[in-house]
Amino acid sequence: MSKPAAHVLAATLDAHGVDVAYCVPGESYLPLTDAFLDFPKMKLVVCRHEGGAGLMAVAHARLRNEPGVCIISRGPGAMNTAIALHVAYHDAEPVVFLVGQADLNELGRMTLQEMNYSKTFSDTAKMVIEVVDSSQISESVARAFHVAQSGTPGPVVVVLPEDLLYGDTDAEILGPRAKAITAPSPDDAARALDMLRSAERPLVIAGGRMHGQAALGDLTKLAETFDLPVSVSQRRFHVFDSRHPNSAGRLANRAPAELLNIMRESDLLVVIGERIGPSMSQGYTFPRAPIPDQPMIHVWPDPVEVGRVYEPTLGLGCDPHEFIKAMLAGRAGTFPSGRKAWVKRLNGAHRSVMEWDPVSANDGVVFGHVTAAINKHLAPNAVVTTDAGNFSSWPARFLHLGQENLFIGATVGAMGPGVPSGVAAGLSSPGRQIVVFVGDGGVMMTGNELATAVQYGVPIKIFVANNSAYGTIRMHQAKAFPGRVNATALQNPDFKAWGEAFGAKGYCIETEGEVEQVVAEAMAHDGPVVVETRISLNHISPAARIDEIESR
Repeated sequence: MSKPAAHVLAATLDAHGVDVAYCVPGESYLPLTDAFLDFPKMKLVVCRHEGGAGLMAVAHARLRNEPGVCIISRGPGAMNTAIALHVAYHDAEPVVFLVGQADLNELGRMTLQEMNYSKTFSDTAKMVIEVVDSSQISESVARAFHVAQSGTPGPVVVVLPEDLLYGDTDAEILGPRAKAITAPSPDDAARALDMLRSAERPLVIAGGRMHGQAALGDLTKLAETFDLPVSVSQRRFHVFDSRHPNSAGRLANRAPAELLNIMRESDLLVVIGERIGPSMSQGYTFPRAPIPDQPMIHVWPDPVEVGRVYEPTLGLGCDPHEFIKAMLAGRAGTFPSGRKAWVKRLNGAHRSVMEWDPVSANDGVVFGHVTAAINKHLAPNAVVTTDAGNFSSWPARFLHLGQENLFIGATVGAMGPGVPSGVAAGLSSPGRQIVVFVGDGGVMMTGNELATAVQYGVPIKIFVANNSAYGTIRMHQAKAFPGRVNATALQNPDFKAWGEAFGAKGYCIETEGEVEQVVAEAMAHDGPVVVETRISLNHISPAARIDEIESR
């Protein structure tokens, strides 16, 4: 019996366990908007910009370790969300983008808002599926969910002609396909065990494909059982507790030299659930590409990725948790006598790097003061999101996080994810404390999603670092063209008043003396909050000052 195609599409989403989808409404998929009313367990969240909606879906994928869903209108709507596709692709997050299209009989005429999505998104999507026959509408969505999660996760685009959604279909409603979970072969597991046992100075680098309490708990067990130091990759800081005695610090972009220099002495790298991009690898110098200076085990859920850039000693295209379980199933045995001292040395350097030594500036508040104050009020299971910019180097260095936390930030370095990611955290993981770090540049890009937070009752805490500049570009400008400032200064609104205009509680920190009280009040407030801090531009990061850079 025929049913409306839009109803079958909504039923397919429901069958795949979708309970939250993010959108900006458009006439090209209006029947699907209507069909959502028949599935009360699915919430369709109305956002204020397609870029924000897409970034919420990406954050949802990171929070849940399942596909996020973004529904967008054709043409301009699709192009507005292109940034989210780029983030999802580079950050390996599974997202299904449902995109409107012109009527089938109008295609090829350059009709209103027509686009060739296969061509446009060929470089930022794992697959573009164009539904041209309504009988395949459920099959196409099921395929999109499967591909988004398989191998290296990423975004899949499903293109939906408008007239198809207004029609009927005989398509059956399909549920999710079982995800293939791969484990290391017995020979590879045995070889990895031998390498773990024999190394005197091993270093584990854990990344974003380590997800969920079971996997993270087993990572900690692996570190304790094998006496392994564990470092975490760029913007994946919650993967290993920063206060654990086996913690070896964070391989963030421009990692501190005092920690990195010790790491380079390692005689085995075990990279688990990390793709190994330029930020984590310090510009492909650690590990050095294409052949690392140390023996390296690389574990990633896609055999195509293992060996694509690097030549590992042992490359394993398998599920990272399955690798850890295989190691734990083996006998730990005995280790070289210097292993414990090595772990202690790395942990000591890490603890020294994370120790906040208060400094002051004469051009604003050093943002480390705010980070240190937030440390005192951060909940054990808080979600922390960050936008791109040098301000983010302060929480990256000084904010303590454990495995019950979740840290969300775009490793590709896009501006704009901070506020939408925080909104998604409140909608897809309700009841948790949500802290957002964002600069004055990024908040003016997608900060309007604060309206979405207020509309849906998300008690988001937004900390705006305002130095009236595109700070990261200003730093690079100081390096390359000292004393020649151009196109980096910003004229900003009063962000306290801006937040209050949306219905949030507003604060402004102008001096160090105000930090402790304002942060305490903001974190205790039971609704959305915007805290503007007038921060120092000169103290651009924990390790650099503009005046010092220019003096060189």
